[in-house]
Amino acid sequence: MSIIETFCHVIGERDKYTVEHSKNVACLMAGFAEYAELPVEDVTLAYVVGIVHDVGKVSVPDHILNKPGRLTEAEFAIIRQHPEVGADILGEVEGLNKVATIVRHHHERYDGKGYGTGLAGDAIPFFSRMLAVCDSFDAMTTVRCYRLEAFSIAKALEEISRCAGSQFDPVISRCFIEFISSRPDYEHLSAAHA
Repeated sequence: MSIIETFCHVIGERDKYTVEHSKNVACLMAGFAEYAELPVEDVTLAYVVGIVHDVGKVSVPDHILNKPGRLTEAEFAIIRQHPEVGADILGEVEGLNKVATIVRHHHERYDGKGYGTGLAGDAIPFFSRMLAVCDSFDAMTTVRCYRLEAFSIAKALEEISRCAGSQFDPVISRCFIEFISSRPDYEHLSAAHA
């Protein structure tokens, strides 16, 4: 955990959004894993993966990471390297090989059109498919440097439903929508993000 905290601190020095995003994704991942009744060790793994999934962004220059407008093709090519960089960093830490593999594939798409190694469907690790949904949901429902208005919870869930089977695993998408909709604070979250 001290190594993971160090990773978070390094990113936090450069990009406050990524730190908050990583915390949010970690909570979503752990809550989703509990909702899906996964074993306790998988809930822990889900949390850890959420915390470190964007550690590869340490390699992205500040002017790209915090750019308020649309990225150029060249800038986006640099951003696309962060899962690989993060996986390489995590792979150097004893005991984090499984986490590294999950991070490497978290921007794959269910239809094979994502970035990483071009995996599709069930060839993408399960936790990477789960992470893709949680990561996207938090990104949609928070203000970003390039988008000043966040999606409402309902709109974000509609987008996940629309992209099920193309961007996202359809079964995981359906389960995630049920998870968010079943939360006691769902109405409060929806109102707060509207």
